[in-house]
Amino acid sequence: MKRITNKILALLVAPLLAAGCIEETKPESSVMLPDQISLDGMARSFSVAMMMPDKCGFLSSYGSQADFGVPAMHIMTDAMLEDLAIQGANPGYFQFYPWAYNLGMDDQSWPTGYFWEHYYAYIKIANDLIGMIDVNAENFEENKVYLGYAYAYRAMYYLDLARMYEPKENNYTDVSNVLGLTVPIVTELTTQAEIENNPRLPREEVYAFILSDLEKAESYLKSAGTNYTYPTLGAVYGLYARAYIEMGYWNGGDKDAFSEAAYYAREAIKASGKTPLTEAQWTDPTTGFNSGSSNNSWIWGLTVAKENLINLVSFTAHISAEALWGYSSYTFPGISKALYDKIGKKDFRRKSFLSPDQTEWTSGTYRFAPSGDWLDYFFYYNAMPYTAIKFRPAQGECVDYNIGNAADHPLMRVEEMFFIEMEAYAGMGNLAKAKELLNTFMTYRVTDGSYDCSLLASDFETFTDEMLLQKRIEFWGEGIVFYDYKRLDEGITRYYTDTNHPDIWQFNTEGRSPQWNFVINRGEFQSNIGINASTNNPDPSGLLKVPNK
Repeated sequence: MKRITNKILALLVAPLLAAGCIEETKPESSVMLPDQISLDGMARSFSVAMMMPDKCGFLSSYGSQADFGVPAMHIMTDAMLEDLAIQGANPGYFQFYPWAYNLGMDDQSWPTGYFWEHYYAYIKIANDLIGMIDVNAENFEENKVYLGYAYAYRAMYYLDLARMYEPKENNYTDVSNVLGLTVPIVTELTTQAEIENNPRLPREEVYAFILSDLEKAESYLKSAGTNYTYPTLGAVYGLYARAYIEMGYWNGGDKDAFSEAAYYAREAIKASGKTPLTEAQWTDPTTGFNSGSSNNSWIWGLTVAKENLINLVSFTAHISAEALWGYSSYTFPGISKALYDKIGKKDFRRKSFLSPDQTEWTSGTYRFAPSGDWLDYFFYYNAMPYTAIKFRPAQGECVDYNIGNAADHPLMRVEEMFFIEMEAYAGMGNLAKAKELLNTFMTYRVTDGSYDCSLLASDFETFTDEMLLQKRIEFWGEGIVFYDYKRLDEGITRYYTDTNHPDIWQFNTEGRSPQWNFVINRGEFQSNIGINASTNNPDPSGLLKVPNK
């Protein structure tokens, strides 16, 4: 896929320049190119590429410090929703404001092209690895696991792309002429001529391709281990579950697809052998949400060496307020007040966010890592109610970015499978089973057994509202619930009494936001005649307004 050539809008540049006074340190080492390394190295290169700053040139070309791959995309998609609130005095320090404000989402600006450029770059790695392995070779048995990795990664990439770019009906744009279209497919066999005339494909074709890749991955990974840093059989089943839950909503509802989603979600739980995070693991000040090896929850995650990180261009620097070297100690990313107020008082997930009752901050309610005098600085000069402390700097190091930035990042936790399973049963019409599954899951979070969703859910709509509420709390900041919002036609509510969202993005939507139907950047359809302006998703610019107060 061709590099975007359009220049960033001046409106998007200004806040980046304003924030540029923070010193930036360049990486201390480089990453080898795929053709220089072995099959094992190629398999490792997926994780490296997916967390690499400036892989597609957005940092060097546009000065974006929000350029660190998949973890950055998770912040981008969460910023498009309602649960991530930026509370610092200058929200311009938040490098993900274009996605939050619905700016630069047209076909000429780089923010909307970030996803397209990166995912197709990752697909190229998968295609290269697939093309290197001969299934008829004598040594295929010893190499088949690498082929399984490549097919699993490729399936994940195309599934994310399909969910991002498939236009869904909404109250703001007319998508009737592109309804059901997703993205072009590029494989290891696709020629350059085919790339240059490669149209968007109907969702049925793309999901069939995804399921085909997953079938191959399943067969090649049956004897693979359970290391969370690689796709495992549990991860493959998890991808099946993600795909089928989407398909369940096609054509007014497909009970067979919902049934498959429930089946594969349960298979992912069984095959992975994973269990939900405990309170101690969730709140650990040293390893909380930064180390896949410290718990038995992560089915799949990314791991990175500290040598490949830039101090300000990493997930931790932007999302962990305890990381004093980063933007987050200026922006104080936190949970929206509206969502925090809905977390049960006995739910230990409340401890991921500082209480509005500041007497709790140093009362022992929260667990903080000892790191010199940073704690006094954090509390007495900066911290604000609702600030997130969910994602801890690596090893609990709050001062030295060389250590604190080297954090793992989750791609799939077993908890997601519990939610897919219960949603699938609701979709099949078995609401009693769905409520039973939600009640059972919540015993992991409200450990005295007092939670009962039967008091809150009486039909499919009220059940999915409650299920999504708990899923939003569970996966705050992890880039998971964007797809749920889009699938379930949920709306954004940022403007309400006592909101803690910045004034500039206090808009609400009726149902889906139009920016969730990602626009394909012009650099693609200028070099690919199979896609043009008439087959692109509608531009959402200017359609979301902050109300007059």
